[in-house]
Formats: sequence, structure tokens, C-alpha cells
Amino acid sequence: MSIIGFGASTVTGGFGSSLLQWRLLSRTEERQKAMMMADPVNSADTAYARSRLPQIGSVDELMSDRRAYTYVMRAFGLEDQINSQALVRKVLESDLSDTASVANRMGDQRFRELAGAFNFGPNSAKTGTSFADQIGDRYVTALFEQEIGQRNQALSMMLDFSRKLPTKTSWAAVMDDPDMADVVRTVYGLSKPIGPADAKSQAEQLENTIPFAEMKLAPTQVVFRNNFLDVWDYNGNPRGSSVRSKIQWEMMESTYARDKAAVAARYEVKRTLLSLEQKLPGLEVGSDLLADRSLLNTVLKAFDLEDKAGDTNYLRKVLASDPADAKSFAATAGEREKNLALAFSTANTGAKRRGSPAFVNDVVKRYETQSFEVSAGNANEALRLGLYFERKSAGITSWYQVLADKALAEFARTALGLPDQAAQIDLDRQVDILQSRFDIKKLKDPAEAGKLVERFMMMYDVNGNNPSAAASNPAVQLLSGGGRTTIDASTLMALATTRRW
Repeated sequence: MSIIGFGASTVTGGFGSSLLQWRLLSRTEERQKAMMMADPVNSADTAYARSRLPQIGSVDELMSDRRAYTYVMRAFGLEDQINSQALVRKVLESDLSDTASVANRMGDQRFRELAGAFNFGPNSAKTGTSFADQIGDRYVTALFEQEIGQRNQALSMMLDFSRKLPTKTSWAAVMDDPDMADVVRTVYGLSKPIGPADAKSQAEQLENTIPFAEMKLAPTQVVFRNNFLDVWDYNGNPRGSSVRSKIQWEMMESTYARDKAAVAARYEVKRTLLSLEQKLPGLEVGSDLLADRSLLNTVLKAFDLEDKAGDTNYLRKVLASDPADAKSFAATAGEREKNLALAFSTANTGAKRRGSPAFVNDVVKRYETQSFEVSAGNANEALRLGLYFERKSAGITSWYQVLADKALAEFARTALGLPDQAAQIDLDRQVDILQSRFDIKKLKDPAEAGKLVERFMMMYDVNGNNPSAAASNPAVQLLSGGGRTTIDASTLMALATTRRW
């Protein structure tokens, strides 16, 4: 018996009972996955996906690239929906924060995972931004605002403050950022705090002066900005011109987009952006970025981390961090480091940026997993169901969750000896029956989940679903109805639903 992936390669799947096949599969899974992904078709499709995904910035771009689109749909276990493009488009354009969105209303969790991974949102069907464009834009912005700061530092300080403010939740958080704190101290004439108690006192003083909730309002921010620029000039700080800083800000605002575009159009900048676009798809792990000094310098410029360019050990720790973990190195180091980890850390399990190395690796891993499960099902459907349950088991917390998933429900009924007709009875009663036969909390223990999978394999054959096992095993043949005695479905149903207490 052979296992066939999405490509044309075949690997040994074994013979005999489903349980024996499962044990063989478990022992050789990683080797067989490697063989499957090394298949010329899978290998070429994966290489294409790695190069293409960082360049995709909209729903239209994804859906118009049939090869990339097919790969993604297979990766999320949605191969059967490849031609349902109208539905898939609505899913990809869904806003997951809206409970009424298409992705949230779908009963199938696979659609929510697809929408969440790409995070296009409702307004990006045609105007989305690819990962390469995101990094390139950050780089150009850094260059442009650096030049602004060289003429008048107050303008670049205020640009940085305004960009960061929406991410803060309190005055204490603002004052924890040294650059933002400099702006605030300039406006209110505060000295640098001496110790944590003094810093806390300053934050409380600021809250009493302007409640932080009010500070987040646009009109208040305009007043704050003008006060900062006026105080900057009043204190005699350089402003690069006889024109007041406040007027310079207004002039800069009116021409910001045009002047930034002019920076992007420079020959040396265009060359850097082209190199960025060509190299980003090849990144798989943080060490790849650290190994390319030219690319690293560009990225560090984009994330305002040029001062760390010579500290490889520091950067390695940042790139190894999971920014979703509040205790990780990047999350505790600062906003710049966290942003770099969000974009480039392969440990990122939080909001992956579409097209980033973490995102691309996640899609490829999903493709590998789905391809292997499909391949196993081609050999024996029991293997596919077992692999699927094994993958999902750690996140299962209730039998309702199991019954909401067609494949998991089939697995549970088979493993616990319930006939197919059990699916027709009241949902709460089904949960009672399943819980009486297996405590769902046991799935927290991988060993218990493994025992349930082996029980499923045996019951799958007993139910006559694996003809090769029945033909070669007299015990299975007898239990599955090959002997003189059989039990009809109505009797099995009665036995299954009879309370045992």
C-alpha cells in the first residue's frame, strides 16, 4: 500500500490492520514527510510559494495567481473549495472583529484560520500592501524623516511621538519610552525622574493635568504638538530656519507624501528597495537575515535599530523571540525590538505579518501537514482521521467542540463504539454519552490521546471499514460481521444510548 501526496511521489504505507499501519506511520512520519515534500511537484510548488507570498498584498493578487492560490487552499485544508472563489473572496475580505462577517458565520473553522492568517480585512481587495512593500515603506520613511530631523530635530521627534501614541494605554507607558518622554518633559518642563517612585509620581501628575483618554483625542494632540514646537523654539533649540517650527510642521504636512515619494525615487534608494524585494522571499529563519549584512542594515534602518547593527547576539535574541509572549526578550526590550520580531521572528505565534518569514513558514508547514494527511487517507482513511485527531486533540476542551467538526465527530463515534445513527439524536444527549465513555479532560495528556487513537484504529477495522484487515484477520472478520452472528443497527443504537448508571 502506498501513500500519495499532492505531488507524484509515493512512500511505503504498510499492510495489515489499521492499528499496525498507524504504528508504522507514527514511527516513520518525519521521514515520510521529508520524502513527500522532496517530490519534484511539491518541492517546486513550495519554492514558488516562498518566493510569491511575500509579494502578495491583496485578495485580487492572491486569487489571480492560480498556483499560489491553490497552494494556500491546500495548506488550509480547503482543497475542496478551490473553485468556490466567490465564497473564498468573501472569507478573505472578512473582518474577524465583526461577528457578522462571512468568516465568523461559517461553521467551518478552516475558513476563520484562512482569514486570520492573511488578515486582508474588508477594504483591501485591491489596495493591500505586501510584506516587501511594508518593509520598503518603513525604510523610505526612516530615510525621509531622518533628513527632516537633520533640518529640525523637533519635527522628527514629534513625528515619532505621534506615530507611537496610539499604541500606548497610559501616561506611564508613554514615559517608559525614552524618546516620547523627552517630548513630554519638554512640554511640561519636567526633569528626568530619579527612580521608579519619581517616575510613577510624574505619570500621576500628567494624568491629573490631562487625562490620558483625553490626550488620545485628535484636538488635544494638535494643541500638545503646537505647545511642544513653541517650547522648542522658546528654549533656543536649533530649528534650521528663521521660520517657526510650528509653521515648518504645517509646511511639512502639506508636502509630506510628495517629498517622501521623491526620496523613494532616488537611484540608490530604488536599488536598495529592489534588493529588498528580491531577498526577502528567501528568508526562512532569523540567521538568514543576520548572514546578509546589506539586507540586515536596510531592515535595521527600517525599524530604527541601526544602533544595534554591531550587536549580533542582541539581534539574535530579538529574532528568536515570540513577540506575543510578554516575557520574551523582544517584548521586554522595547517597541522597536518587538516590531522587528513581529516582522521577522520565526517564533512569532501572534499576529503574523502577511508575507513575513513567520507567515510563509506557517503556510508551508500547513501544506506539509495537510498533504501528508491527504496522502495517508489515500492509503487508509483511518490514518487520515487519526492524524487529524492527533493534530487537533491538544486544543479540544469539550465534546460540543468535537461534534461541531465532522471529521472529529466521526473519529469519536468510531473510537467509542457508537453507530452512525447516534449523530441523529439530541446534541446534549450525544455529549452525555461520549463523556460517559471518555473524560474529555484526559486529552490534555498526550498518552491518553494516543490510546484513544489506537482504540479508534481497532474499532475502525471491527466496523468493516478496512477490507484488507478483515480478510487477513479472523478475529476482525468475526467482530465485523464476517462470522455467523451480526447485530443490526437498531440494536447497536439502543445499546449505545442506554444509560450506564
